[in-house]
Amino acid sequence: MQRWIIISISLILFTGFAAPAEIQKAAPEFTGTTMEGKVIKLSRYKGKVVLLDFWASWCGPCKREFPFLVQLHHALKDQNFTVIGINVDTDRSKAERFLAGQKVKPDFPIVFDGKGTIAERYQLEGMPTTILIDKNGMIRYRHTGFRDKDRAELIRRVKELL
Repeated sequence: MQRWIIISISLILFTGFAAPAEIQKAAPEFTGTTMEGKVIKLSRYKGKVVLLDFWASWCGPCKREFPFLVQLHHALKDQNFTVIGINVDTDRSKAERFLAGQKVKPDFPIVFDGKGTIAERYQLEGMPTTILIDKNGMIRYRHTGFRDKDRAELIRRVKELL
């Protein structure tokens, strides 16, 4: 019996099934200042599906993901959906250069988190980290990294919550 328990726990740990433990937990509240100087608070977005995207200017996958997020937000913003970008660079000018280099400028808030206080609340494991929050403020999906094949899964998960 003990052997079966050890094997079961090992399988859970090594196959990643333990990772969704935080799914269905309330998203940690935060207040942040956007790149334009506007103060936003996560709880003000209750009633919308929110995609939090933690990114950095030095992150290769972030560079590939960002235009996709701009398109996704533009396509779904009228359906109670928003993206909130959270930049974790320690130097604000690097985030500004990254944003200035985008062909299509984001029309969603970008919060500068240079001290990492918001990132710490969400216990990031890598860049980018995408967190989907449902209309009731509960975390429903979390993904680290970005590959082109992740697009369809992310779209599917967002549409499920709308």
